[in-house]
Amino acid sequence: MSQSTYLLDASHTKAQAFAMLQGALLALQGNNAGATAPVETAPGMLWLDTAAKALKMRNISNSGWITLGALGSGAFIPSGVNTLTEAQAKDALSDIYGAVTGEILRAAILAHAPDAVIPGWHPYDMIRPGDGATGTIWSHDKAGSIQNVETPEFEDGYEYALIFEAVATNKTTSTLQISVRPEITGTWSPFTSFPGAGFVWGDVCSGMLRLPATSGCAPTTGTIMAGAPISASTEA
Repeated sequence: MSQSTYLLDASHTKAQAFAMLQGALLALQGNNAGATAPVETAPGMLWLDTAAKALKMRNISNSGWITLGALGSGAFIPSGVNTLTEAQAKDALSDIYGAVTGEILRAAILAHAPDAVIPGWHPYDMIRPGDGATGTIWSHDKAGSIQNVETPEFEDGYEYALIFEAVATNKTTSTLQISVRPEITGTWSPFTSFPGAGFVWGDVCSGMLRLPATSGCAPTTGTIMAGAPISASTEA
């Protein structure tokens, strides 16, 4: 740790000039370290204040020192930066970050984050992974027996699949049929029976019906019709 003059003296001998330059280089190497401020100062000059254990910089007007940070035991702590405890960092409602709480900050990040590309099938109403969406359109447990199920409107450009889980009839015989209303026509198609979808009392029907779609041709809605009330659950 050292401080030195940076002013050349034309009257110096070679040995004196060498000693002066050597002292200046050592001072630069140690950021002008010392318990008191350097006598010679200049805008932007660094000073390692060993008394205050702080790194300081001379201001632009060369009239004072700006504290850049503190030198702890083996660490540099920048000035003006809050140090969060673990509890503060995990508190979603804390305003220790400033005027914005962690909850608002998280919402802002999620709002502008790009949607994740999710391979494979996923619930049609899921916005982000883990948001709790199930894709259930109708469930016997919640709505009871019905004769037809109409899906919500689907977005264009995606492929959809209707999943049937343990669908049964309370009549002697029934047939599962589907009608779709493509966006391009806006009208319902004639009902089409599923291959092998005829079932009788006691049968349980489960499976998946894929609805391939391309841009401009996505099915807007679809209706699943049975010849008798059906039960259990369906998911898309």
